[in-house]
Amino acid sequence: MRRSMWFGLASITVCLTAALPASAGVPECGNIRFEGLSNCEVRVTGECTAGCSELGIYKTACATKLVPVCKTECTLSAEATCTDSCTTQCKSDCDNNINVICSHNCFVECTTTRDAECAGAPDSAQCAATWDANCDSECDAQCVTVDGDCYQHCIECCGGSCTADANMDCQTTCQNEEFEDCEHEFRANCDASCSGDGALFCGGKYILSGSQIPACVNALLAQGISVKAEAEVTIGPDGIDGNLAAGMCAFRPASKASLAAPFAALAAAAGWLARRRKRSSHTPR
Repeated sequence: MRRSMWFGLASITVCLTAALPASAGVPECGNIRFEGLSNCEVRVTGECTAGCSELGIYKTACATKLVPVCKTECTLSAEATCTDSCTTQCKSDCDNNINVICSHNCFVECTTTRDAECAGAPDSAQCAATWDANCDSECDAQCVTVDGDCYQHCIECCGGSCTADANMDCQTTCQNEEFEDCEHEFRANCDASCSGDGALFCGGKYILSGSQIPACVNALLAQGISVKAEAEVTIGPDGIDGNLAAGMCAFRPASKASLAAPFAALAAAAGWLARRRKRSSHTPR
């Protein structure tokens, strides 16, 4: 494998991360959502230790870990006012031949008011991480088995988004009680791995560390996310051979044709989101 080829590929493909549609988290990577994340690298030794030393980089990992823990007490059902409003607009889009796909639209719909709601939170970054993880969890649960037309996708999409909305306050309160301990736990794991397998960071965010890295990289490769590695490393369809010192990950579509569906789905999601935001500005939450 020629290193220069991977550098060139990474520079071309990394810019596509923000354009791809929302997708579920990667189980082998701690269920972290990789949409929008770029500049992923596995750090070791000094650089790794420096990255591990700062609390606050573990928010995405902690929120994703704590959502299922808090789900045992956060069990509210979606409110009818939310689902009725959501499905009315969504079904109107279906009637106008705007294709709604649950797995693409649910997370977008669920996070419409996130930034505004988290702006006044004591820790806005933690609030946003909790919000995203809660939306991801509920949307994944609703959308994973959808088998039907646009209207059915509407119902499931709104069900996931509104269930997350109903439990947002509960998730936030529950996670606030656990977050500090969770961050310290991840920091300890990260520190311990720096002299061994290292830790994976994306955009400065901690993802995971140690022995979990090979399985995570395999899963990213399987999803079309190419990982460029420095040092004496070979990355192929069977994973990693050698000692991974550093790397960069980027989405790598197989062809231009394979991008058509994701971009079309993203356009539909963006259009629906814009209409929902316009309605929300005139309707009390």
